[in-house]
Formats: sequence, structure tokens, C-alpha cells
Amino acid sequence: MKRLEILLLASLVGIGLLATGCGGGSETSSQDSPGASADAESTKPTTKSKRPPRKKRTSTPPPIKGLARVHILAPETKVEGNEVISTVRVRNVSKGTITRFSVSEFWYDDAGNATPGGSRTHQSPFLPGEVIELELRASKDSKFYQNQFEFSHANGEVEATVVAGFPEASE
Repeated sequence: MKRLEILLLASLVGIGLLATGCGGGSETSSQDSPGASADAESTKPTTKSKRPPRKKRTSTPPPIKGLARVHILAPETKVEGNEVISTVRVRNVSKGTITRFSVSEFWYDDAGNATPGGSRTHQSPFLPGEVIELELRASKDSKFYQNQFEFSHANGEVEATVVAGFPEASE
């Protein structure tokens, strides 16, 4: 009989501790006890406010390995002071992200000899459908006759197609 009483007492104590630990204890307000201070009010459990709904994460497509395809507008070249500035607008038409997209400009004189040009690398991932504008700068040289652009990326080559314009972005 003694064992049954001990088991019953231990069960009641366990249930009581479980109920208190899970928030089942009684709450006292400052009105119930006249000597309660402001500290008692600050320790009172508060109702949690609802969280704003989480935004849906948009995952970026994996980077392209190998040949990437882009559309470009005809590059604009102008001379400012003693610099030649070429502006190239590019749109990623591939299904994946292009990493470290690079444009190099090569200048040639009228005899076909190469002269120094400029290059530029887009550091952030170039997402599908994104349009970027890269500005290439080269020191002005009286020998400049014709220029040529070369496109590449970290994981391969780029096939560039010149188009008349980019489609309007629909939002």
C-alpha cells in the first residue's frame, strides 16, 4: 500500500510541475494583491502579436556552364576629352544566371593592327531577362579606325546577337 501512495504522490507532483512549466499556472494581477509593484506588471505574460506574412523567396536559377546567349543593342561610341567611351546595353536571354559577365573592346588601326582598348566585368550575377549597361573607357588614340567587342563569362563563352531593341518589361 505504501508503494501505491508514493507512486500516486509522485504522479501528482509530476503533473503539477508539467502544468506549471507549460504555462498552466495561475496568473495574478496587480488588482488581486494590493502591494504589487510596476515590476509585477512587466513580468506579466503578453499576447504575441501576429507576424507579418513571409515574403516568398525567389530562387535564382543556377549559373550557366558553357555557352551563354545575350542580345545587345548597337554600341554607342563617343569621344570625351582624351577618352573614347563605348556604351553597351546587354540583355540576358539564357535560361540561367551568367556569372562574371565580361566585355572587352579591341581597337584596330586602318592597317588592321591592334591598339589597346578597354574592358569591363559585371560583378553581380546577371539574371535571365535582366538588362545591364556597361561603359568601356579607352585612352583616345589617333590610330583608332575600327573597334570590335568580345563577350565572355566565368564558366564559358557568350554568343551575342545584335537586336534593334529590347521588349518592354511587363510588370
